[in-house]
Amino acid sequence: MSILYNALPSLGQVLLVAVLLTLMSGRLVKDKQLHRVSVAILLSLGMFVPVYGLTFAQWLRSVVGDLSVLSLVIFSNILAQRLFNLKLLEASARNTLLAGVALVGVVFYPLALGVSAFDPYRLGYAPVLMSAVLSIFSIYAWLKINRLLAIILLLPLLAFNLHLLESTNLWDYLIDPILLIYALTQLLVNNEFLRFKQMRAWFGK
Repeated sequence: MSILYNALPSLGQVLLVAVLLTLMSGRLVKDKQLHRVSVAILLSLGMFVPVYGLTFAQWLRSVVGDLSVLSLVIFSNILAQRLFNLKLLEASARNTLLAGVALVGVVFYPLALGVSAFDPYRLGYAPVLMSAVLSIFSIYAWLKINRLLAIILLLPLLAFNLHLLESTNLWDYLIDPILLIYALTQLLVNNEFLRFKQMRAWFGK
């Protein structure tokens, strides 16, 4: 059980370090094969070579905490695309997911940090309402023939019920600050933040 309990946080560490290395080395190494080799070598160093008693991955985890399940999905897609030219997510599903994360995150984090008396984070401890909302969106995505997105929306619920992270709050399985920053950055870079075109197109089908 301890192996299963630590699997998701460990995967999060690997993916976060791998994505950072891939993005940085991609600017320096243009050859695809050499790029993959350099990422593999640097990733091994980052995961296993200690610096002042902790590896680079452990330092990152101490700062940012565990990644959410949706982060694992997005970061896996980044690695597959940049290292192997494979798309795990179609552009529409990816952009809809990022738009949803951005929309939820810019509302959730200020409220959770005390901007108002209502704290949405408390809903995640007994997430009956949140589970119902996620299930409704998943069913809607399935009916719109976006079945991969429908499955992705249920993955945080599955991980939460299996207690695959240390947290006992469903919010921590759905979103994290790193994912929100990435989502906002991508939407701004692609001029999608103000319009949320992918989300509007999906709901308007």
